[in-house]
Amino acid sequence: MRQAEKTAIITGSGRGIGRETAILLAKCGVNVVVCSRTDSDVNSVKEEIEKVNSKSSVVGVKCDVRMPRQVNSLIRLTIERFGNIDILVNNAGVAFNKKLVDTSEKEWDQTINTNLKGAFLFTKAVLPFMFAKKSGVIINVNSGAGKVGFSNLSAYCASKFGLRGLAESLFLEVDGYNIRIMTIFLGQVATGMWKDFDYSYYEKNKRKMLNARDVGERIVEMIFNPKNYKNGESVEMYNT
Repeated sequence: MRQAEKTAIITGSGRGIGRETAILLAKCGVNVVVCSRTDSDVNSVKEEIEKVNSKSSVVGVKCDVRMPRQVNSLIRLTIERFGNIDILVNNAGVAFNKKLVDTSEKEWDQTINTNLKGAFLFTKAVLPFMFAKKSGVIINVNSGAGKVGFSNLSAYCASKFGLRGLAESLFLEVDGYNIRIMTIFLGQVATGMWKDFDYSYYEKNKRKMLNARDVGERIVEMIFNPKNYKNGESVEMYNT
């Protein structure tokens, strides 16, 4: 399935779901912009993409999704290199395993600004290009914690509930522009974020968790199958 001349930005694509999604999109022939907060992760994904598809164009950018200047710089670089932005996957996320009373203001801000503000900044930056073309796809990677509250996850749940509300409002705003805003709600996924979040739990339960590659495959399916995944669509993938 070749998707020539399409360009995708995947936030938090240095590892986990974002990494797998970036690699799969590159296999489809999509120009891919990889972004992460660390150069090592960015370079690792770039090298992997070049191995699986030497003809795919990939740009790696160190970017903190919380920082407007860095986000806008990435957008400018993407337009300069590829001339368009067709796909945005808002995937970057962090979580802290703490009760509300033990959560510092810094941890709260980091969670909200990464999981919610980052999606806002990227979405706001790419929409003018999608409006101009009257086409585009934006997928927000959400969680079951965006629908139901969990103890020790107050900041994370607040950010994911907010992301759900952002998507539900936005898909109404883009109606009529041939832009699709979609959300994928996930259960526990065997990624580095879960490992960092609760290592002991991760080691005991990782075989029961969703696989990041399977999630990436579903995201790619959502992107390229507009008949089955329409504007405002929500998809759920939970542990069996």
